[in-house]
This record gives sequence, structure tokens and C-alpha cells, in this order.
Amino acid sequence: MPKPFIRPYDPSHDFDSTLVIFYGTIAKSVDFEPARTMGSYVWCRPYILLSPITCFVLDNGSGQAVGYIIGAASTGDFVKKWRNEYIPTIDPEIIPKPPRQDNEKEEEKDGEGDKSGLLRYISNSVYEPENELLHLSTPNLLERYPAHLHIDILPEHQRRGYGPKLINTFLEKVKAEGAAGVHLKMLIENVEAKRFYEKLGFRIFEEVMDGGDSGEVGRVGDAICMVKEL
Repeated sequence: MPKPFIRPYDPSHDFDSTLVIFYGTIAKSVDFEPARTMGSYVWCRPYILLSPITCFVLDNGSGQAVGYIIGAASTGDFVKKWRNEYIPTIDPEIIPKPPRQDNEKEEEKDGEGDKSGLLRYISNSVYEPENELLHLSTPNLLERYPAHLHIDILPEHQRRGYGPKLINTFLEKVKAEGAAGVHLKMLIENVEAKRFYEKLGFRIFEEVMDGGDSGEVGRVGDAICMVKEL
């Protein structure tokens, strides 16, 4: 039986498989349309299009990607490419530009307001990547930890030791590309993921990131920022 292994992302045949992995591991809060499709334009597509050399997949041994780690060695350079090369390719029919705040209607009832807010957040993240990725209120973060990553593995291939291998492969690559450190964001409620990253040497970023609103270091809304030196 073929044994899974890690290899570089191959743009010639891994694009569709990478999207399958993204949709197959998406958070429940985003698992509805159009949020699913829109979310892929923030948390998946830009990485494999703009920085394929820092993307790796878990191959099931038969050429099929069943997991990935995607990211960038320099978040600042990545955001520049996002604005200059990626945004011009976005179809506004798929990712509508977010409405102006002063023209918005009152939020709808029965949970539709929460969904509308999420869709606005995703749209903003597509068209204003600086707000999502540069952490302008905490410049020390990117100075010390310029790389960032996202990792997803299909459920049937989880808990087999491939996560640490994917992360170590990515870290070796971005270090070779000149990154002195790496950061990531994860939902604060995901205690299991936090333990996973801590075992790999990550820790919560030691500065307050939300202007003091939470009073907690490393807190960004409902997420925390974890970092690691390379």
C-alpha cells in the first residue's frame, strides 16, 4: 500500500486537491455558501497562487494531496503581491466589495446579521489584506516573526504524525528564505490546537495586540497569535 509523504506543492495538478482539503477542513462557522467559496479567496488561493514555493502537500502516496501547509516567508512582501497581482484578478461577482458602513441596513434577525458580518469580514480581508495580515498596531510582530502559515489535513489522515512533519518542512523552507521567525493565528477556543503548537515550540506572542481591549497578550478578537523563532 502506498505510503503518504510530503512534497512541494505542484501548480500543475495540486490546485483542485488543495481546494478540496480547504473545504473538507473548514471551520463550522464558515461552512455555508457563499462564505465557503469566499473564504477560499482569503485562506487558501492567494498562497498557492502567489507563493507556491513555500507551500507543501501531504501526498497519499498515489499523487493525491490530502493535506497541506501554505504560507509566506515574508508577510510584508506577500501583502504587496496580494494587492498588486491578486486583487486585480478577483471577480466582484464572486467576492463583492464590502459596502460602506454608513450605507448599511440594520442587521437582519435570526442569525442573518452574524452571517452578513462574516461575509463583510471576508470581503474586507480580500480587498484590504493589510488589515488582516500586517498587524500594523503591533509592528514588532512582523519584525521578529515575518513568516506565517496555515495548515490543514483531511480528517482521515489526521493524528498520524503528519502535522509536525508538514510544519517542520515549512519552517526549514522559510528559514532558508531568510525568515527569522514565524507566526500564526488560531481560535482561542481551540485548546487542542494550542497544545499541538506548543509541543512544536510555539508560544503566545507576548505583546498586547488589540489596543488593550482584552487586556490579554497575543489576543486578536476571538483568536490568539502564536510565534516561534527560527
